[in-house]
Amino acid sequence: MSQNESAIEQINLGLNEQEDRLLLKVGLADKTEVAVWITRRVCKSMWNLLNGVANTNMPTAPQFSLSAISTPEAKQEALDSFSREATELKEIEHLDFKSEYLVDRESRSEAPMLAVQCLIIGVVNSPPQLDLQCSNGQSVKIALTPQLVHAVTNMMQLATREAGWDLLMNVDNREVSIISSHQTVH
Repeated sequence: MSQNESAIEQINLGLNEQEDRLLLKVGLADKTEVAVWITRRVCKSMWNLLNGVANTNMPTAPQFSLSAISTPEAKQEALDSFSREATELKEIEHLDFKSEYLVDRESRSEAPMLAVQCLIIGVVNSPPQLDLQCSNGQSVKIALTPQLVHAVTNMMQLATREAGWDLLMNVDNREVSIISSHQTVH
């Protein structure tokens, strides 16, 4: 691990109404923090990319019975896939969404950086990385484990609902727009 890399301990994503942006804070094990402003445009891009990663990284159980598999190797592969999925789901169940984000971390920059582009980078023999390219020329790279993807997408749903932003989601190849409304029915 280089001196700029550190394990993630906490992540916080929340709306800053004055800026009309989301603020992503990544708390690292070395008690420092990276803060990045996420605009609505970057948020939508990030949402689509993270959901693509989730769909490719989360194995699914076979859609057929084990008795229909003809070779022992295929049966073992199906069982291994199911076992990996069960393990990942157990790990996701243990994510902590209730604890407060620790604020006593030293910031790695004077002010939050502004993300201008979001990419997913494939890394050989490693999980893919979320690459937030910032306006100051710096880049924030985060290794995307299934647990981290789940946590960030959950936080994005909550923060964008609070902001009143819509997120375009693909469901069975159909686009669905989620728009929150604060109207009262009389």
